[in-house]
Amino acid sequence: MTMTTDFSPLKLVFRPSEYFSDVAAGRAGWGWPLALYAADAAASALLITNISPDFLARASSDLPTAAGITFASALAAVLPGGLAFNAFFCALAVAFAAFIGRGRLMFRLPLPLAAVAGYTLFFILRLDEAAGGAAGWLAAAGALAFAAWAALRGRAVFGAMFKLLLALSVFALASDLACAAAALADAPRAYRGAEFFFAFLSLGWLVRGTSVAAGIPAARAFAAVLPALLGAAAFAFSLHTLGLLSAKVFEMLLLI
Repeated sequence: MTMTTDFSPLKLVFRPSEYFSDVAAGRAGWGWPLALYAADAAASALLITNISPDFLARASSDLPTAAGITFASALAAVLPGGLAFNAFFCALAVAFAAFIGRGRLMFRLPLPLAAVAGYTLFFILRLDEAAGGAAGWLAAAGALAFAAWAALRGRAVFGAMFKLLLALSVFALASDLACAAAALADAPRAYRGAEFFFAFLSLGWLVRGTSVAAGIPAARAFAAVLPALLGAAAFAFSLHTLGLLSAKVFEMLLLI
């Protein structure tokens, strides 16, 4: 079993602690994480552009359908868009982990949550205004500058986090295959169940990996990951509000 799971994707699944330590120490390469990410992007684009819109509506009623989206447009959106989203998330996770990793958790956690909530509310209130206004551009530029500063300041942890997040595409790829099987069987509940199962599995591995990469307890790692995920989603929404992310591309990112 040990020789078999030395293969990096299998080590990530079956011996995650060892893989996380390899990533944090710089012993794990970039080849497999990038390959898994590209494979997942292609599989996701293939899935949403070939699945029946009626089935997708029954399986994921809270998401838009993929009507009018081609495989090429979906892939062109998710490859760079996913990388940008992951990079922004990792930068926030690094900053929040450094802040939450010390002191009293109950006093430190509310600050990043309040910052993310305030940023989101600001753009929700400006959703109907043309291009979000000058204040919207300043807010988005400030968020981007903060993410860049956090990534540079904690570049070692940022690099480990980014590599780990790409490697976790192995679960997203498994989810794509399970969802494809559910679609072929016309089983919308199984489709949604597979999405939730692999999403929670990925979240669990992400928290464990963040704990190792940032050198903080798992509870504090979760407290850093949660607002970072919400913050990255809020930033994507703000780009949509500002007109930098079209409605179609925003919908594709939600689907994939």
